[in-house]
Amino acid sequence: MLPFESYPNRGRQLLGKRAGGNCRRIYGLALQRISGATSCAYCDVSLVDTYEHWLNLSVDHVVPSTAGKKCGIPEEWLADYSNTVLCCAACNAFRNRHPVSFCPTSLEEFYDLRDKIFLERKTLILKSHELDRTFFESKPWLRKQ
Repeated sequence: MLPFESYPNRGRQLLGKRAGGNCRRIYGLALQRISGATSCAYCDVSLVDTYEHWLNLSVDHVVPSTAGKKCGIPEEWLADYSNTVLCCAACNAFRNRHPVSFCPTSLEEFYDLRDKIFLERKTLILKSHELDRTFFESKPWLRKQ
């Protein structure tokens, strides 16, 4: 399931430009209120169950702003809450430069692109988690150089 299902109109309408400031206190909190999300859209870790998890709260632009601007996608679409998901800092860092495969000419095409990128990126992010977990579980800090 796509995280946008819980957004107003299933995330297929403009919801307002993401506000500046601190993620945890301003725009991440606003996205939580818009979407009802409390966990990472990619790995599903809770972002509100502990203070330490809350510190890792991040917001990801699903259609990357830089690639979208190069393609000619309107800034109004790229900066909108409907193009963002609540996530953890680790998932936001994994595969962060996702390419834009086509340049939408309508808002409906933009949302189709957003959904496609989200699903592709989620698959890649979960694979990255598997690789990092294997590395972590090998306890590399115990090995001598």
